[in-house]
Amino acid sequence: MQASHLNKIIFYLIFCFGFGQRAYCQIDTKEIQKADLLFKSNRLLEAEKIYLQNLASSNQESENIKYKLAFIAKEKNDWISELTFLSSIQAQNAKPEIAKRLAEIGEKQQVQGFQINYLNQFQWLYFAFFPYFIGFLLLLAAYSFLILLNKKRKKRRIKPAYLSYLSLFLIGIFILTNYPTFLNFGIIKKDKVFLREFSSSAAPVKIMLKKGNIITHWNEQDVWANCYFDGHFGYIKTDDFQGIN
Repeated sequence: MQASHLNKIIFYLIFCFGFGQRAYCQIDTKEIQKADLLFKSNRLLEAEKIYLQNLASSNQESENIKYKLAFIAKEKNDWISELTFLSSIQAQNAKPEIAKRLAEIGEKQQVQGFQINYLNQFQWLYFAFFPYFIGFLLLLAAYSFLILLNKKRKKRRIKPAYLSYLSLFLIGIFILTNYPTFLNFGIIKKDKVFLREFSSSAAPVKIMLKKGNIITHWNEQDVWANCYFDGHFGYIKTDDFQGIN
C-alpha cells in the first residue's frame, strides 16, 4: 500500500512538471524579422499588421511583440490597445515600469483597475524571485522524496501522513508555478458595458463599466462570462471585453 502511494506521488510529480507546462508553437522567424526591419524603419502600420498576424503563434517572442505593438498603439494615440498589450505583458511578467505606465494611462483616461497597490508589489516580487523560490521548494521536495525512497529501499514503515504532506507540498508548488494562469483578466473595449445580475439582457444592471476598465472573468458560456469588478460579481457579454492573458 505504501509503495502504491509513493508511485502515485512519482506520477503526480512527472505530470505536474512535465505536462503542466505550456507547449511552444513554432515561430515564423522570417516574418518576425521582416516586421522588425519595418519597425526600425518607422513603417509602423506595416510592422503592426505582421506582428498581429504572428502574435498568437509566437509564444516565445510574444512579450517583445507586445512591447512593440504597445509602442505602435501609443504612436497612434490608441490608448485602449496600449493598455491591452501592456496589461497582457503585466499579467505574465509583472514589472514596476509597466505598472507605472498603466497607472499613468488609467489616471489620464479616468479608468479604474490600474492604480499601483500591494497586489502589484506582490506580483513584482513573485516574478522577480520566482525561479529562485520555486527552485528552493523543488529542492526541498526532492530531498523529502529521497528520504521516503530510502525508507522504502530499507523496507521501513512510511507513515501515511508523510505522503499526505508531500502531496500537499507538491500541490502548493504546482499552484505557485501556474499562478498567472489561474486568473483571467480582460479590458472593456466598448464605451458602455453593463454588469448584470445574471446571464440575460433582461437581467437587472448592477453597475456600468467604462471603456478601459480591467476586469477578472471566468466560466465563459455562449455569449456570457462571469465577471468581477471593484467588489461586484455579475455577468457581461464576451464581446464587450478583450482578454489579456
